[in-house]
Order: sequence, then structure tokens, then C-alpha cells
Amino acid sequence: MRLYNKISALFVFLWFLGSNAHAQLTAPGRVMAMTTQYSNTTKQDSIFVFYGNTGVLQARHSTGNSATFTWYRYNPLKPDPSQRFEQFDEVTGVSLSSQPDLAEGGYRVIVTDTADSAEVFTCWLFTDNVTLDSIAVDNSCQFLELNPITEPAPYDITYDRFAYYDLSRSNQPVRNTYGLEYFSNVTWQASESRVDMPYSSTLKLIVENPAPLYKSTYTITIQNSFGRVLTFTTPEIDAIATKADNLIQVDDKGSWADYNPDAEYEALLGLRFESRNLNCDSIYWAITTQKITPDSIAYHSIWRDSSLIAVRNEAYPDKNLMVPGLYKVYHYSVNSQTGCIDSVITDIEVDSSRISADAIPNVFSPNGDGVNDLFRFSDTDESIRSIRSFSIQVFSRSGKLVYSYSGDPREWEGWDGRTTSGAEASEGVYYFIIEARGWDNRRFARGPYKGFLHLFRGRN
Repeated sequence: MRLYNKISALFVFLWFLGSNAHAQLTAPGRVMAMTTQYSNTTKQDSIFVFYGNTGVLQARHSTGNSATFTWYRYNPLKPDPSQRFEQFDEVTGVSLSSQPDLAEGGYRVIVTDTADSAEVFTCWLFTDNVTLDSIAVDNSCQFLELNPITEPAPYDITYDRFAYYDLSRSNQPVRNTYGLEYFSNVTWQASESRVDMPYSSTLKLIVENPAPLYKSTYTITIQNSFGRVLTFTTPEIDAIATKADNLIQVDDKGSWADYNPDAEYEALLGLRFESRNLNCDSIYWAITTQKITPDSIAYHSIWRDSSLIAVRNEAYPDKNLMVPGLYKVYHYSVNSQTGCIDSVITDIEVDSSRISADAIPNVFSPNGDGVNDLFRFSDTDESIRSIRSFSIQVFSRSGKLVYSYSGDPREWEGWDGRTTSGAEASEGVYYFIIEARGWDNRRFARGPYKGFLHLFRGRN
């Protein structure tokens, strides 16, 4: 009875003995040893990690004498924290006691030698038997989601496994630091380098914006907090998503130039569309234009085109449709095998018609010196925009028509100072009238597009 009373008293406080005591509790075959992080003491217990389902503990008295070994296991379900260590075995008359096939949990052994000297050792045993069995695949038009399946489930590993209890505090709260860190070092790799993989260190992988556009296998590697590596590779996963992309070019004086959203374009605007879609079999284009009514602003379709990507990937809308206005160009990518569709929209503005009065000179000198020899617009590219028809008439002061032109203002070379009969017009003041109509049906007549013109023959 005297020995039993000593053991009961020591059971309460001797669990925190110093380093000499810790040295007498070992874990043969363990792969890692750590210490607890109790909050109210500097003396910590050991944590032994085994790979597999069970572990082994061995204890001896520091004297090496024969002793009695009383083994206890921690039961967190006990409401009274002081009663949570429950005896499960006792061995007498040996100098070394070994406990094989131990499940993970907290353990304590009280070792009393023949001299009636008792020592208490406490430890926590982790058994890392987690398996990575498969990867659940959710493959859609918008994303690919890969969710590893582990045993136990990831939530249980994070919050229930690899936990110990803070014995330095009266309520002995749970600490699950190692479970929370179990999936902290995760890497994903795709066998197809063209798959745009996100940077992810999380257990679940989501590939989106875009979803994968190429077949690939995917490999996850988990290096847990105990140095163990788990890995799994999926079978090849088909790419079912499609990606819309296109090149838009504009007619720039007979050659194609890439569309610039910051540039100004005039009617009639020639366009070239080139599809650069990925993982599709059919392509579609559409152009809508803005229509403004008293009740609303809406876009109405004015042109459509479609093709199999194997047949052609270009389209050329009718330039006569591209009068001044606001347009939206829709390009669709369709994978008819998977039912996935993607689209891209480009806004295009064709300038309203205009003639800049500032670009019309009021004096010229057709004397053949190469300077100011023609009466013409100072900057046709900037001053004349989206003009459908154009005419100019020049009159003498007496009202006689001396010169006229009708046609494309860009092709007008200007008046060289000769009359319709071919004679040189005399020096003096002349009167001009410009009339034009834009592709938006805006009329330019009279108003600021008439005025006086001074013709000089003298050389500078």
C-alpha cells in the first residue's frame, strides 16, 4: 500500500522530469523525434513519429535495476483532465519494458525499481499511415478541379490526427500544429507544358481562366511535416474547354495592319479576321452596330460568318457595311465534341465624317517654284474623314466657273491655277464652294466650306 500511495502522488507531477528521465523512454524504429510545445512550462515531452499503423515504446529505470513498469494511455474523452491517463499494462521484475503495436496517442510509464525509487516518463506517439489513394476529377468548360482523396480524409488529418494535449495547463487543451501543417508543402505538375498551371500549394487544384486546352496528366507531391512524401499521378485527362482568340486587321492603303484600339479609322473600313482559337472545331464571327432610338441604345447584327476550323480560319466582312459608327465584333470558338463555347468581343469605332475647314488654304502661288503651287487641303489624312462624295467649284469675282472637281477627295491633286480651258488663271481673288456627303449621310454644303481664295503669280 505504501508503494501504491507513492505512485499515485508521483502520477500527478513527475511527468515533467528533466532530460535524464527523458533519456530512459525510447521509441525503436521511429523515423522522427520532436518535442511538445506546452505553453506553461519549459520542460517538454517527446513526440515520436512512426510510418505505418503502430509504434513501439521502451522504458528503463535510470539505475538499470529491475523494476515495475506501469503503463498508461491518455484518454481525451475523460471529463476530468487529471484522470485521463488510464492504466493498460504492468510488468514486474525486469530492467527493460517494451510495448509493441501501440496506436497513436499519449503514453506514460511509471518505473519503480527495487530501491523503491520511482520515475515517470510521458510521450506522444504519432503513426503516419496516411495514404493518397486517388484524385477526383471535375472537368468542365470553365475549369478543371482536381481533388486528392486521402485516407483518412484531409479534414480529419488536419484537425483530428497528429494532435496532442497541453499537459502544462489544467484543462489540457488540444494542440494540432502538426495536423494543420500536414499539407503545407504541396506541389502540382502537368505533363503538358502548355497547360497554364496556376501557382498553387493547396491540396485542391483548380485550373481556370483558361481551363486546360491540351490533354495532360497531373501529378501531386505532398511532403508532409514529418518528411514523408506522398505522390499520385492521374491518367491522361482530356481537354474539353475551348479558348477564343482572334487577330483583327484593317486595310491600310492596300496592306493589312493590326487593329489598334487607340487609332482612328474611317469609312469604308476594310477588315480581315483571323481565328486563333484553341481546341475547337468550329468558328463563328458576327458584327453588330449601335442603333440609337428615343427609347434605347441597342446593337443590331449586320454581318455573320462561320466555318469549320479545318476548312478556313479567315473572314473578310463587306467593307460597305463599315460606315461611321460603333461596332462590336464577336468571335466564337466551339468544340462541338464537348459542347464548350468561348467568345471574345472587340469594340471598333469608325469615325464620323468630317472636313476640317482649317485645312483649306486661302492663298496659293502656282508659279512653278515648288512651293505652294497647288490649292489643296493641307493634310488630307487628318482633315478628310469618311467622305463618300466630294466636289469643289472655283469662281472668278464675276461669277464665272473657272475650275471644278468631283470625286474622291483623297485622289484630288488640287487646283494648279489653270481654268477649265487650260489657260492660266489671272492673279486675283477667287471664290470656292465645297460640297460633300459622308458615309454617315452627313452633308457638308456651303457653311464654312466656302470662301475667298487669293491667287498670286509672282515668285517669292
